[in-house]
Amino acid sequence: MSVGDRLKEERNRLRLSQEAMGMACGVTKRTQIHYEKDEVGASAAYLALAHDLGIDVAYVLVGKHERLAPADAELLDAWRAAPAPARAAAMTALTGGVSHASTLGAAPRTQFNDATIGQQFSGDVDLRDQKLVVKGSGRTKKPAR
Repeated sequence: MSVGDRLKEERNRLRLSQEAMGMACGVTKRTQIHYEKDEVGASAAYLALAHDLGIDVAYVLVGKHERLAPADAELLDAWRAAPAPARAAAMTALTGGVSHASTLGAAPRTQFNDATIGQQFSGDVDLRDQKLVVKGSGRTKKPAR
């Protein structure tokens, strides 16, 4: 499929006539026809205006879609606006509980269950956005005499 064919396909997807697309992009209907027949290449200014109209210019030029479908764009907008707990809940729902902390923008968590850990921390440890809970053994030391 040629550049002109893909341009025509995108114009039809937006339900625009050749005249309407040409006017919106600063050219005549005749020039629009020439673009769609691959007789003349479109200028960068034309393509920028076509992009503003909703034309997937990357698809027109190289044959690969880069614009999201409306439903996908809506989901991405909601994701970007959502707080971290909502993102975590969404990821859990979508992945069946498999953790994807790196996609949530949260720091990774390390969990030690049923383990005995010494009382020494060393090295470079970044505890920002981490919750550190230290529980005692329940025994108290006898006071020194």
